[in-house]
Amino acid sequence: MSNLVISSPYLGIAVLVIFVLSGKVFRDNWKAAGPHWKRNCWLSGIVATFCFLALAFIPFVPH
Repeated sequence: MSNLVISSPYLGIAVLVIFVLSGKVFRDNWKAAGPHWKRNCWLSGIVATFCFLALAFIPFVPH
């Protein structure tokens, strides 16, 4: 078994909050279509993707 686990509820909540906020930033950049909106969408989308993958595939094992 891997040593990579989410062992604190606060860490899980922090990852969830980052996931939600980066998704909102992605949506706001997409709608505004201001300068460098594609780059901003890519950056926030990558952060949201990593947060989602962490929540989906890293087990939560409270101590």
